[in-house]
Amino acid sequence: MPRTLQADTPAHLHHLHVVSHDPERLAAFYMKQMDLRPLASADSRIVLAGPGRAVEISDANDGLPPYSGYAVDSHAQLMNLKERLERSDIECAAAASELYQPGAFSVADPQGRRVAFGVSALDKAASGAPGRLQHTVYQTTELERVVRFYVEQVGFAISDEVVDENGVPTVVFMRSDDEHHSLAFFRGSRNEWDHHCYETREWNDIRDWGDRFAAAEVPIFFGPGRHGPGNNLFFMVTDPDGNRLEFSAELEHVTAGAAPGVWPHGERTLNSWGRAWVRS
Repeated sequence: MPRTLQADTPAHLHHLHVVSHDPERLAAFYMKQMDLRPLASADSRIVLAGPGRAVEISDANDGLPPYSGYAVDSHAQLMNLKERLERSDIECAAAASELYQPGAFSVADPQGRRVAFGVSALDKAASGAPGRLQHTVYQTTELERVVRFYVEQVGFAISDEVVDENGVPTVVFMRSDDEHHSLAFFRGSRNEWDHHCYETREWNDIRDWGDRFAAAEVPIFFGPGRHGPGNNLFFMVTDPDGNRLEFSAELEHVTAGAAPGVWPHGERTLNSWGRAWVRS
């Protein structure tokens, strides 16, 4: 059986590094709406952390690349992962962050997206509304090539695929631990960040997040509904930069080695309750 993150070094999405033309405005949104608090930073990045979620924000003019940061449980797991990747001729670059303990590293996928791995340095007792950062999704013009990298070289496992009428995959959902997906890719006409998601405890938490955004006059643009792949309840809003935030509950768990599911490309797959946001 191929080596997988789920079986050997389970990893969960820990934080994001986003790039903005107005970092202060974006940081104000995440502090107010997402209960994040500033941490001291060694450079110009704004570093924010809260209960189960964190974000680094840099100015677009600084030239720092965006990335998604995953955490493993121990330094031993981190070193095992790094050694395995380097044996596959994957370059592991240092990825220092206040959100990680020393030793974190990042890799680049075939289209240049960076993914970091480290051991968390965050306080697990932080308070705030429930919603841990759980998955991130991209659109890509090279779906097969990118998926091969994450599965065959990094060790993600495919949980579900969405296919068109010819059986060609249009969406691939991948897991790095027991949860249905922590990373997914949509086939699209652009290479861009699609959305990131916060997993809550139950439907009532989604209601409470909806009320919070309503009070701030931040409208829902997709949902509420239920996804087919993952079977999770959800809705989505956007931040001031247009980044899409999803709030989810009841995401499925998948056992190691389970065969990927196959879903037809269509609105009911993306939202069994009604209309869907279909990428192009």
